Amino acid sequence: MDLSVVLVSYNTRDLLEQALRTALEAAAGLQVEVFVVDNASRDLSADLVGEKFPQVRLIRSPRNLGFAGGNNLALRQVQGRHVLLLNTDTVVRRDTLRCLVDFLDAHPEAGAAGCKILNPDGTLQLACRRGFPTPMAAFCKVSGLSRLFPRSRRLAAYNLTYLDPEQTNEVDALSGSCMMVRKAAMDQVGLLDEDYFMYGEDLDWCYRMRRAGWRIYYVPHTAIVHFKGESGRAEQMRVRYRFYEAMSIFVRKHMQQRYRFFPLWLLHVGIILYGLSSLAARTGRRLALPALDGLLVLTGLRLGIALRYHSSLTPLIRNIESLGNQLGIGVHPTRWLTPPPYTDLQWFVIYAASASIWLLSFYLLGLYDRHRLSAARAAGAVTVGFAGVVTVVFFFKAYNFSRLAAGAAWFFNLVLVAGWRLAAAHLSQARRLGRRRLLVVGTEPVVAQFLEHLKTHPQWEVVGLVGLSPQWRGQRLAGKQVLGLVEELPQLLRDYEITELVFTESTLAHALPQARQGWRRRRLRIHMLPGSFAELAARRLPTSPAELPLIEISTRR
Repeated sequence: MDLSVVLVSYNTRDLLEQALRTALEAAAGLQVEVFVVDNASRDLSADLVGEKFPQVRLIRSPRNLGFAGGNNLALRQVQGRHVLLLNTDTVVRRDTLRCLVDFLDAHPEAGAAGCKILNPDGTLQLACRRGFPTPMAAFCKVSGLSRLFPRSRRLAAYNLTYLDPEQTNEVDALSGSCMMVRKAAMDQVGLLDEDYFMYGEDLDWCYRMRRAGWRIYYVPHTAIVHFKGESGRAEQMRVRYRFYEAMSIFVRKHMQQRYRFFPLWLLHVGIILYGLSSLAARTGRRLALPALDGLLVLTGLRLGIALRYHSSLTPLIRNIESLGNQLGIGVHPTRWLTPPPYTDLQWFVIYAASASIWLLSFYLLGLYDRHRLSAARAAGAVTVGFAGVVTVVFFFKAYNFSRLAAGAAWFFNLVLVAGWRLAAAHLSQARRLGRRRLLVVGTEPVVAQFLEHLKTHPQWEVVGLVGLSPQWRGQRLAGKQVLGLVEELPQLLRDYEITELVFTESTLAHALPQARQGWRRRRLRIHMLPGSFAELAARRLPTSPAELPLIEISTRR
């Protein structure tokens, strides 16, 4: 057995399918066994593996053991000369497995090797080759010095940004998202340390291999694409905590003896401060949109109250009172012109409670998730919020001063909250109107299925296809011509004024670096076409391009 591939799955069903498909394609010509450990996923990931990939050895864990614990379930059973840890949120190039196996076979001193790992936008993921977090390296990382001086060997020692990313280098550590380990090295140093629930176990493993005399290599001759963080997207706060917890475990486990005279508590303090600053920045970005809506809601509420008690309504109110008296109806609407005698605290409660109810309705109706620019959804959310405000004040008579003011506030909020989203959506669409010129990279059967489906969506003009091999040049697939090869992508993007680029699973990791050279100064949207496109389209029945089952991996406008 040449290789054992191990993937740990946790609620990444769709991404797991593409990772398995590309990994099995890359296994051609090798004796390979593939394990999937399902960490008690709730999205039926394990059932997917059992139904579509019967050749894969499936291990169902009754609970979430974390990355290290999940991998260890399979690592105890592997038979290959080498073992590949592979994340489920990755796309593997067809030559990746062969390239790394050949490298380890040619370098018997190597305990582990890792390839170039790309972000979805084509940039290098710095974690694919790292130095150990010594006190100096950790200080430079936390303080930002490594970012200010990326070419400094001393100051950029953690992410090794001073190394040429296109050159093979011996490094301290690799990323567990794609790391091939010699089984002999694994047998010598042991399995992954399960003290690390998530993050840090790859760093710890490489540290133990280095101490045992093995070498660790970064091999950039092949690449994968890593959709970083997908398995923890639903639990981001817990994932961030696990990351900083892993850093503390590593420092306590390996730095304590090595730096006896250095006050390691400083490193722990630095880790905490770095985590808090990162959390603050992330929280600020997430709260920006609710803060804008909150300001608009308060403005709408203020306008509604001002309109309700505005003196310009006096003639109208007096006419209503006079008409009522003539009809023998004892109405006294003139008191409507006088605001209720609330204290400043009571007015604060009115504004704060009303804004909170509206913002809660916005959140529950998805305005801060996938529908953030939906004017229709915003209008519905404003209406739901209005109903919530009216319902709440019904039970608090002291604050039930005017439904008319609440109705006016509903109108103003409808204009403000839904209006800016409508304007933003139209502006975004206007930028692409008449220019949604699409280029598809790949010539697999799924491309033909995609092109047939696009015939019902004339908003997208498919300019042509891009092939991987010379024999495809000039050929036609589903009525569209292959305009050139991957190496010509930058020129094709310019010549045909492409605005949308679609990769297939098998072409993404191969063609992404070339494409990136052509989009650096262009407005370009990048998508990936999943291998199960036809099945997903049949299940979802998309009626617009926005609903097509594509994975959007980059948006540049």
